[in-house]
Formats: sequence, structure tokens, C-alpha cells
Amino acid sequence: MASTKVDLVVSLKIPDNEARSALEALRVKMGLADVIAGLERDDVWELTVDASDEADATELVGGLVTGTNLFANPNKHRTAVGSPGATGAPLREDEVAVLVAERGSTEGPSILRTLQGLDVQSVTDARRWTRWRIRLAETPREGDASVVSLVRRVAVATGRDEGLLSNPHSEVSRVVLPWGEEAWLEE
Repeated sequence: MASTKVDLVVSLKIPDNEARSALEALRVKMGLADVIAGLERDDVWELTVDASDEADATELVGGLVTGTNLFANPNKHRTAVGSPGATGAPLREDEVAVLVAERGSTEGPSILRTLQGLDVQSVTDARRWTRWRIRLAETPREGDASVVSLVRRVAVATGRDEGLLSNPHSEVSRVVLPWGEEAWLEE
């Protein structure tokens, strides 16, 4: 058995009022209406699975999703399972993603204990991220450093009117750009 990384993306089927409220704050209260065109939110579980190959690991996680309500409620969530970075809809060329996770979160160890209680030993590590998909008014150019600067301003709270999606005192965050580049947002 080899350790295989699998991503599970959990998205709401119903309107996401938290994302709507955050979009309103970014566009109106932070004055970014000319820069931010849209905002969506979902959860990404990064799971490490002991399996013979990626297909078996993906099948195991898919079975956990459909066989339990640990990760998603089928009445209100959509799920996608796959290899890291390939799960869910790929970023559009005018989107950037911000991944936010609590420092020292107990969610991963808690879900592992629950799975072990269900006699599922093959999932060996788990971490949940909130993924904010920010649709920009203009398509960013690869290598444009101002994109990361803008995302840092939008995402990392540094004051009452700067940042919204991540508190650097209790959370870590990273940006994923449409061309696949990633960068940590804390300085």
C-alpha cells in the first residue's frame, strides 16, 4: 500500500449567503466593485489514503462520502473526489482561489477518530480548507505580481478595512492562480 493524496470538494447546492455577504463587503465596503466580479465558497478536504493506487484511493473516499454523512449532506451539498488540484471545477482564467485553514485545527484529527471508530483505518491524514474562488473583473496575466498583492489585500485581514477572508492570527492561507502557481499569503 502506498499513501495517496485525494481531494474532496464539498459545495452547496443552495445559495451561499456567507459568500454573498462577503462579496457585498468586498465590492461595497472595501470599494473593490471595479476589481471583484464574483465570489464562491466551498470546502476542500485534503485526505491521505493508504491504497494500492489513486483509483482505489478515490473510490474509497467516494464510498465514505456516499456511505456516511461525515463530509457532506446529500440534500444540500455537491461533492467531487479526485487527485489534488484536479478536484471540482478548474479555475477559470479570470479566477484566483484562496485556501484558508485554521492553525492547529482539530477537524482533521476528529474526522480520523470518527473514521477509525467506523473501522476505516486507510485514511491516515485529513485537513479541511475553505476555498474562496474570486472572479476578477480582468483576466490576470501570468507572472503579474500585482495579482498576489491584490489577493493578499482582499484575503488577509490586517485592519478594519483591509482583508476579509482570512485572519492571520488564527488561520493560514494560500493563493492558487489560474495557471497553477501557488503562494502563501501571510508575510
